[in-house]
Amino acid sequence: MTDLQPVREWEAQAYEFIERPVPAEVRARGAKTVSDVLCAMVAGADEPTNREVATTAPLADGPATVVGTDRRVAPGHAALVNGASAITPEIEEGHNTGGHVGAGIVAGGLAAAEAADRSGREFVEACVRSYELCVRLEFAIFAMKARLNEAVPWLLRDPHSTWTTVGPALTAAQCLGHASEELRETFRVAANLAVVSMHDPFEEGAPARNFTAGFSAQAGVDAAVLAGAGLSGSATAVAEVYDPFEELLDEGVFARQFAELGETWEITRNYFKPYPSCRYTHPPLDALRAAGEIDPAEVESVDVHTFANAAEMDAARPTTLTGAKFSTPYVLARYLHSGAVELADFEPERVVDPAVQSLAERVTLHVDEAFEAAFPEDWGARVRVTLASGEVRTGERAYPRGDYRDPLSEEEFRDRCRRLLDPLDDPEAALDAVLAVDERPVRDVTAALRTA
Repeated sequence: MTDLQPVREWEAQAYEFIERPVPAEVRARGAKTVSDVLCAMVAGADEPTNREVATTAPLADGPATVVGTDRRVAPGHAALVNGASAITPEIEEGHNTGGHVGAGIVAGGLAAAEAADRSGREFVEACVRSYELCVRLEFAIFAMKARLNEAVPWLLRDPHSTWTTVGPALTAAQCLGHASEELRETFRVAANLAVVSMHDPFEEGAPARNFTAGFSAQAGVDAAVLAGAGLSGSATAVAEVYDPFEELLDEGVFARQFAELGETWEITRNYFKPYPSCRYTHPPLDALRAAGEIDPAEVESVDVHTFANAAEMDAARPTTLTGAKFSTPYVLARYLHSGAVELADFEPERVVDPAVQSLAERVTLHVDEAFEAAFPEDWGARVRVTLASGEVRTGERAYPRGDYRDPLSEEEFRDRCRRLLDPLDDPEAALDAVLAVDERPVRDVTAALRTA
């Protein structure tokens, strides 16, 4: 093994934190986060491409469940397929400044925890610790993204935890029972390993796009397995890769986040989505809802003012499941037409509904400097709907529903989870299992997520 003395203070703080206990109230939030991702995973496993890959690909046999099937495969392969399934419905949790870190963490940890026969509590606590580290790394990586895209325009980031394999790696390592030295080696291996999407084809909606997150989860699990077998990581890389963050962020911000580990718990500030679409579409949708009931036949135009990233979601005629989930015009048009936005609304035949497409073509997105300045702490939007009569309806939101400042009720969360589990043989039993994930053996939970 390499010299495991930390080369930076923040690295030492990360190592110390990864072996700390998790407070009960934080573990409860972690359990809810894990439940959320598991339900999204089941819904995503029912998507035709994912189902075909999961059931027919020549994956290595092993002890880990491919959710939504009757297969058990090697942990790395389970993390690959389950990670892709988790992000496909665009319904899994996220963090305002930390991206979608939960999907990879849960996919990687689930495979390792099942293989090692861990308790649900051990699994959830491992996910929480990894979540806290990953949110801090992702916050810094967001700052680096703009600099990189200036230098290399085609290097776009798929935001589902694909730049850092640290989360699934550390979660898997904890669930595999790695000793302190092996945990440190796992961190160093994963901290210098990135699965980079050179282009994020969200508008095209290529199914392979979702597997980028799966590859990240697989790489993380494999890093943990190899570190447990004696693979050493790079101490130098910790300095060379991460020191630039101190320059990219305001002075002291990067180091301070790690100094606050165990004092501030970012997982308590994550969000749970009420709609199965990219969250950038949610502020405009909530603003439209705030404008009141509108007859779609009377709509002349819809102008959306929002932050820059959300303004990029402007494709008016998507043709695929993923493309529609990243189209604010489609999401708003679907709501105007149907009065709701549900999973089934993203099936290909519904996406190309002429009536909905006609409405979508009347939606125009604009960058608003005030909303841009407030992002990413706030994700706001304002909508102006002009009717054929000349009447104008407006609505505005500072941040979308499901945010930690405007959370879903427990009943709403449970109902949403139940609908996502519908593809399983016994959705009610599965719901009971996932909502009690920290109280049951992981193998009991995965058994409920398989089909006959």
